[in-house]
Amino acid sequence: MKKALILFYFFVITAVLVAQSVTVKGKLVSESDKTELPYATVTVASEATPANTVKKMATQQDGTFSTTLPPGKYILSFHYVGMNDLEKSIEVSTSQDPIDMGAVAMTETSMLLEEVSVTAQKPLVKVEIDKLTYSAKDDPEASTSNVLDLLRKVPLVTVDGEDEIQLKGSSSFKIYLNGKPSNMISGNPSQVLKSMPASSIKDIEVITDPGAKYDAEGIGGIINIITDKRADDGYSGSVGANGDTFGGYGGNAYLATKYGKFGFTGNAGYYHHASPVAGSSFIREETATDHQSSLTQNGSSESSGGGLFLTGAVSFEPDTVNLFNLSLSRFGGEFSSLSLQDASSIGSRAYTYNTRSNSISHYGGMNLSADYQHSFRRMGEMLTTSYRYEYDPNDSEYDSEYNDVTGMFYYPDGYQLKSLNNAGGREHTIQIDYVNPLNGKHSIETGMKYIFRDNSSRADHTFFDVEENRWKPDLNRKNDLDHSQYIASGYAGYSFKTGKMGLKVGLRGEQTNQEIHFMSNELDTIVKTNFFDMVPSVALSYQLGMTQTLRGGYNMRISRPGIWYLNPYINDVDPNNISYGNPRLDAEQQHNFNLNYGTFSQKLNFNATLSYSFAKNAVTSYSFIREGVTHSTYDNIGRNQSVGTNLYVSWTPVQMIRTYINGGVNYTDIQSTEDRSLRNSGFSGRAFGGLTFTFPNDFRVGVNGGTFMSRVQLQTKQSPFYVYSFSMMKSFLDKKLDVSLNMQNLFSEHRIVSSTTTGDGFWQESVSKRPVRNLRLSVTYRFGDLKTSMKKVQRGIINEDVLEGESNQQQGTTTTPTGD
Repeated sequence: MKKALILFYFFVITAVLVAQSVTVKGKLVSESDKTELPYATVTVASEATPANTVKKMATQQDGTFSTTLPPGKYILSFHYVGMNDLEKSIEVSTSQDPIDMGAVAMTETSMLLEEVSVTAQKPLVKVEIDKLTYSAKDDPEASTSNVLDLLRKVPLVTVDGEDEIQLKGSSSFKIYLNGKPSNMISGNPSQVLKSMPASSIKDIEVITDPGAKYDAEGIGGIINIITDKRADDGYSGSVGANGDTFGGYGGNAYLATKYGKFGFTGNAGYYHHASPVAGSSFIREETATDHQSSLTQNGSSESSGGGLFLTGAVSFEPDTVNLFNLSLSRFGGEFSSLSLQDASSIGSRAYTYNTRSNSISHYGGMNLSADYQHSFRRMGEMLTTSYRYEYDPNDSEYDSEYNDVTGMFYYPDGYQLKSLNNAGGREHTIQIDYVNPLNGKHSIETGMKYIFRDNSSRADHTFFDVEENRWKPDLNRKNDLDHSQYIASGYAGYSFKTGKMGLKVGLRGEQTNQEIHFMSNELDTIVKTNFFDMVPSVALSYQLGMTQTLRGGYNMRISRPGIWYLNPYINDVDPNNISYGNPRLDAEQQHNFNLNYGTFSQKLNFNATLSYSFAKNAVTSYSFIREGVTHSTYDNIGRNQSVGTNLYVSWTPVQMIRTYINGGVNYTDIQSTEDRSLRNSGFSGRAFGGLTFTFPNDFRVGVNGGTFMSRVQLQTKQSPFYVYSFSMMKSFLDKKLDVSLNMQNLFSEHRIVSSTTTGDGFWQESVSKRPVRNLRLSVTYRFGDLKTSMKKVQRGIINEDVLEGESNQQQGTTTTPTGD
């Protein structure tokens, strides 16, 4: 009986204490840029006995924390890696409503570089509800790399041996720069990204489930490149140079400054590309009963070119609630090539000839953007207005001469052609966006956008009349184009976070009106069209544990063809194989479903994605034979569906070793909506991995390699190929000077790649043999007062015991250590 009474009194006292407990909550942020601080350690102690911890917890992924405390006076201590420790005192009374501490701001530690010891591993990859973020500034190899090299290590992104970028196995995606679409980069990704030093980049975001606020364009998703900026007063920067055994060379410079209310970030890069002589062969068999022939071509080509990339961004923050940004980017260059070819045709149309062709491509772009951002009293509530202007020229020219002509060839002996095409587009964009985090759980966003695009193409064709011995205009080859597009859009989104679960839904509407003016020697036609798209998106996340997250999402994406697909200009530098665009293309619609699982630990990190997509009017390249000539163009004839998986694994068994693998496999089924006989299906895959050893005295050795299977296309199959490289890097002058040597395909002088295309009445195969063995030397020197975030890239400041014992506070839902 006595024990029962004691137990009864114990329950009564406990119930009274619980009833008197008060909820204490808040949100931990960085004072400099107001970013959330996830998984920070929060300890609670009584003011009377501060050495004794009453409670200990970690902030959530969005930086929020919440606990219940009985009446009394308490001290809350906050600890986050790279920040100064912070203490806050509170008093809890019985009659008090829940205590909301609001935004608790922590300041960055001001340690000098010399004071930091090498004790830790920094996270590289973080998973959020709708995207993956790769921390470029925390990659120890970024100091001597360019952005294209960095992309090879970003989850879901692969870059093959031809420098072609794929996102989840798709080449149809958009590249953003600091959250804004960049046609300049999307149109020339490999050239532009090669000229940008990786040391100028803060993060690379892979947005797998773009929400309603993003433009609906980009079938595969969005790659958002975020440049680094200073959060405190001072300056920092770098200069670099590189050269390779192909004859290529380049240089770059980067500067970031902030003084008071003004900030500036600038980036300049130049590169000269040289490709030694490469061989090629081409065989085409025509099998139609009324026209059977066999064409063989053998040739060689060499190329060179250069480009200059300049960008600058200025920010002005007159007070804590207003921010002005102005940025300007310029990229320009040219690429020239010389081709020699011998051809022989037998059968119903027999001929031989040899030709010499020179071609020059001019590429580049200019981007100007201005933003104004106003923050309200509620943390995270803001209104943004912006304007963007973009100009993207895409000019080309070539001249060809045909000699030793015999038989039934299209041109007589000594015939010459010249062609000049001036093409490009201008784009104006205005938009307004508003976001309001209603409370710790609910948030809304809305906005409007208007885009005007003006694309054009003008060509000048001439030929040399061998009989009259003079140049003449060739009016029969006229194919000019004016294409105007007007896009008005609006969106609304809602997000919800509670405990371990997150939800993000949105709906975007886009109205498109366009006018196409097509001009040839015989026709002058104007076509006007308009269409409206409703673009829904849904993203879900569930935190299975402190280090495990499950995500799922659906989105619909559209792809409006640009000038590269619309341009009717006929490229007939090879009269047996001509190509041109289609000005009557419609926008493509694709539906995407994604499921992602991510988990991490101190040493092993794993992220897997399963995706399914389908489209009924995909813009598809196709080829056909007409009068003995292969025509290649585009049309909305693709009905395809694809199931794929992407895998990212990083393992750091010991501090000096880091290895990773990044790749995926897709199964695709595609068929023509106009010709049922045109259908193809099969598997495609890509994988890229690396192993890095970090030795004492700042010396690193690495090996990287990848293999790439053929992508499934409507008519074409390509042989698989592989790439590999070895690298060595040494730091000097207290880590201010980095010297790196990269050896690509050291044991392979050439790479042979073949592609086979089949169609109605023909079969053809092309084989290229390109030199791939190349050595590149890079040197980078950093200067200025390096801020803490840059120091942590070099040496780290976390003790491994702290990482394990404090809930891995700096790591996001899925993170990958650098192994530094």
